[in-house]
Amino acid sequence: MARIQRKVPAARRVPNQSTPHKGGGGEEETRLVKRKVPLKHIVQFTRMLATMTEAGLPILRNLKILSNQWPEGRFRDSILDACDLVEEGQPLSDALAQSPEVYDQLYVNMARAGEAGGMLDQVFDRLANFLERSQSVRDKTKSALTYPIVIMVVALVVVSALMLFVIPKFAELYKEMDMVLPKLTQVMIAISGFMTEFWYVVLGVPILLWMTHALLYRRSYGYRRGCHAISLRMPVVGAMSEKSQVSRFATTFGTLISSGVPHLEAFDITRGALTNEVYRESIEDIREEVREGEAIAASLESSERFDDLVVAMVEVGEETGELDRMCIRLGNSYEEQYTRALDNMLKLIEPIMLVLLAGVVGSIALALFLPLFGLLEEFGKAA
Repeated sequence: MARIQRKVPAARRVPNQSTPHKGGGGEEETRLVKRKVPLKHIVQFTRMLATMTEAGLPILRNLKILSNQWPEGRFRDSILDACDLVEEGQPLSDALAQSPEVYDQLYVNMARAGEAGGMLDQVFDRLANFLERSQSVRDKTKSALTYPIVIMVVALVVVSALMLFVIPKFAELYKEMDMVLPKLTQVMIAISGFMTEFWYVVLGVPILLWMTHALLYRRSYGYRRGCHAISLRMPVVGAMSEKSQVSRFATTFGTLISSGVPHLEAFDITRGALTNEVYRESIEDIREEVREGEAIAASLESSERFDDLVVAMVEVGEETGELDRMCIRLGNSYEEQYTRALDNMLKLIEPIMLVLLAGVVGSIALALFLPLFGLLEEFGKAA
């Protein structure tokens, strides 16, 4: 009863909104669903649960102890829900599955594999390591992108202020003086006049386009896939996207099979962990080929989304029975490559953005002061 009082009963919840489903025409439709609990909370919970389980404490007691480590909110409710269900006799994996907005398919299936193999502590330790690496990559990406975004925002604010407030003042001054203006100054005044008169268009159109893009990206599979396909063909960005997806695939797949999850099920879960629809389609095709008896390495090669190194290491892993270790090593290697590529790209972007900002502001300043320079030159000749 306590669970029902806290939130919607488990029986009424949608099992997993991120799971793809087939539309009426056979086209696969997916909708992006963001995790509603910060990843750092789940990482901390998983690490503490792994440590306490390894120490020999029963799962129910662990959950009760951990529920007191978080304040009131969705995450604490999910732990208390799991406590209630485990106390009623349900396995931990089934209890966690009742909160899909917190514990995704990967999390639940690894817990289920740990229960089946009697090594729940080891599985949670692997899961904690996996989540910590995922959080580390996410934090590095956010941190690296912060500076360029700040520069872009500052540039937009400075240029908008010059166009809306500074240039109109100079335009009035030059009009009163009845001066013949250089072409550059005329262009800047014309742009400023348009922005001042139709500011709602200048401001509204980009916002409307961004909102439309965000809505289509979230709800339309075809639009999202098109965006992902374009990003893979872009210079620099495409290579980084490929490294990111290969790293995510290899690390997730290796972690799952090392925990005892069957290969076909691991492909399903890994597919859901990827963020690029082109790669998600490739994983689905690979799964079907493996289900029909094809080797994993051969299926990866036929997809043309994985390079020769990935195919070779997976082939060696299949031959030696160490596929999980090979995949995890691949994931770590491509993660390092992605991080280095991100750092190098940002080192190149930062000076380019600064030069562009200086060029735009300098052009505006030159356009404003060119008439004054001409006026001073005339005064000098007259004197």
